[in-house]
Amino acid sequence: MNQGIAKRRAFLTQRKNAGNRVTIGFTGIADFRSFIGQEYIAGMMKAASDYDLNFINFAGAIKYSLFDDIDFISHYLKNFRFMKAPLVDGLVTWASSLCSFLDNKTVISTFNSLKPLPMVDIGYLDIEGVPCIRIDNNSSIALIMDHLIKKHGYKNFVFMGSKISEPHIRRLEAYQEELKKYNIPELPNSIYMTKTMDSIDIAMAVNQLCSAYNLKDHQEIDCIITSSDIIASIVIEELDKRGICVPKDVSITGFNNQYNGITARSPVTTMNLEYFRRGYAAVELLIDRIMNPDIIFETRLVPTTLLIRQSCGCFEQSIVDAGKSDISQSFSPAGSNSSEEEVRNFLFNQARIIFPQQNETEITNLVDSIFIDIYEQQTPSSMLRWFQNLLQNIRKDSTLVNSELQQNITNLRAVILPMVKDDDSQFSHIENIFHQLRSLVSVFIEYDTLSTRENSYMMNNMSQIAMNFASATTGKQIQDVLRYQLSEMEIPGIMLCLSENMTMDLSSSNLELILPEPPADIKEKLPFKIYDPTCIPKSFFPQGRRYSVMLEILYHADRYFGYAFLEIGTQNISIYDTVRMLLSNALHAVYMKEGRTKEHSMLLSGEQLVGILHLPSDNVQENKNGITVRQITNYLVEHLNEMTNLDKMADELMVSKSHLVRRAKELTGYTIQTLHEKLKIEQAKNLLQVDTIKLSEIAVRLGFQNQNYFSSVFKKNTGMSPRAWAHRYR
Repeated sequence: MNQGIAKRRAFLTQRKNAGNRVTIGFTGIADFRSFIGQEYIAGMMKAASDYDLNFINFAGAIKYSLFDDIDFISHYLKNFRFMKAPLVDGLVTWASSLCSFLDNKTVISTFNSLKPLPMVDIGYLDIEGVPCIRIDNNSSIALIMDHLIKKHGYKNFVFMGSKISEPHIRRLEAYQEELKKYNIPELPNSIYMTKTMDSIDIAMAVNQLCSAYNLKDHQEIDCIITSSDIIASIVIEELDKRGICVPKDVSITGFNNQYNGITARSPVTTMNLEYFRRGYAAVELLIDRIMNPDIIFETRLVPTTLLIRQSCGCFEQSIVDAGKSDISQSFSPAGSNSSEEEVRNFLFNQARIIFPQQNETEITNLVDSIFIDIYEQQTPSSMLRWFQNLLQNIRKDSTLVNSELQQNITNLRAVILPMVKDDDSQFSHIENIFHQLRSLVSVFIEYDTLSTRENSYMMNNMSQIAMNFASATTGKQIQDVLRYQLSEMEIPGIMLCLSENMTMDLSSSNLELILPEPPADIKEKLPFKIYDPTCIPKSFFPQGRRYSVMLEILYHADRYFGYAFLEIGTQNISIYDTVRMLLSNALHAVYMKEGRTKEHSMLLSGEQLVGILHLPSDNVQENKNGITVRQITNYLVEHLNEMTNLDKMADELMVSKSHLVRRAKELTGYTIQTLHEKLKIEQAKNLLQVDTIKLSEIAVRLGFQNQNYFSSVFKKNTGMSPRAWAHRYR
């Protein structure tokens, strides 16, 4: 076994056996109707499954919830409060996905705040100390240019990209280096870098290009190199409006292997950036970082592949292969006098090459089915049944890939047909079976395509689910809707944490619902008070098995209700965002009806905390090893009406009492008791400004034995009696 795999598995097994299975997370923002984000996540989830890791998806989805307010980025940034130990042991980040919404400096600062949490990035943004999984733009452009120059003999090129994208700029630089390598001069007016990726800007660039050159019949320009399939597809449409045909008049290439390139008028020759493999590789590198936190890891480059389609002037390989004769003596066994054992061994070895993922039993079954189809000619075909089982098994674990399956059929056909070429009846029968196999694959692919399109918004039953959420008028009814409707959306479970009132920010919450129903000893703890989301006891997550969950922040406009961990069933990320929207709207109606609209009564401002701690404001939320200032102050603020209880506090924050006492002193300069007292006095100042609240009531609210004791402590801390302070500042 690969040494890296062996070391990772040994480390992870040791952690799991100790009752502390490694948990990793992923964070980024994407339009999950595009397959790029989905492929990244699919690769990460496959790696998490293979390595037996827990997985938490913190990703934010855009372009689904049409009725959300425009400031979704501020809501998404709330997720960063969860990305800490002990909730997660490490994080795969897609930092550059935020660059459309925040400037690069802010993005880098945001992700730097997560240190020392081990991280691996999959984007193009450089974060000091964080290794990356990237593609090599230079080698990718080299593959494109090598094909265009050596295969087609092209010499006259145009480059089109967007100046707002750093990868596009890097691809332009790589393109210019390739021109130098081949001693091809850069044509005047042949570089077009648009201000945006909008259609109108790309159309303007096409207009300028058509004014500068005659694009008919490859007279002046052979090929337009674009830095994105999105740009390539728009260019093809714009050229078509001007009567210019791709690739007849001019060729085009893209980059990224996006949906736009597949559906373009002329399918776009492009670079497959291996998003699935990069997601998988990022998880492996993250495990290495968790294992060896002190080692500096280098950025890893994942090789890309050139996907030949029609826009460059070629045809897809499958189309080319379909016109070839597959009958070749080189595929025949030893000769016409070969024994059945020799023929079977020959077929077994060939089938094992064609289907490397199948075990010996399945390969043997395939060989048996070939013999049955050649000599018994059963109906339906035995090979057809074997392929049916193969497709069903693939569908369980991954996505069907049409090109790979069709190539498998082509390769198997090339092995079998030479064996029956001398018998017209057998030859015709086997050829018909291969036609059936190709049709079988096409049908499965069509079903998967239709199901993906249907599931994106689940229009067939989503309206009914939305009505059920809208009809819920109490918290219990909302929980009942979740019980009955989550399975309809292929979501296996939920952990629902809600605040007591609407808040302007995420605050403490109560874990109110766990589905599927947890064991009795866990259920009896509900509702469970959570002071910091990173300290949710692991016992509330699924036990005895690995889990994959999606975090969704619950909000309506600028008010928050809490958050939910939705167990991942379907990998259609839009579904979880839809649940978030439906659940948030239902909670808003219930909170409004029940009058739960006031800010939490025990909330202190950040300025007051800074004043107490005498620390810069950005240190109030610092995250060093161990417990943080935020966790300590959050807990104490939530318990202002109680006596200081170190044992209870340590237990609920899941640390030892000695660690809690030492850490509080290190971070704040105060003992827990002194800090709690100072927080009480700060809250007393808030309450003293409300002239309808009596001193005796304030004393009770803040957990003092009586009004006199409260007044004594207040004067000790402020130098003034409560009445004098109120008179001066009210």
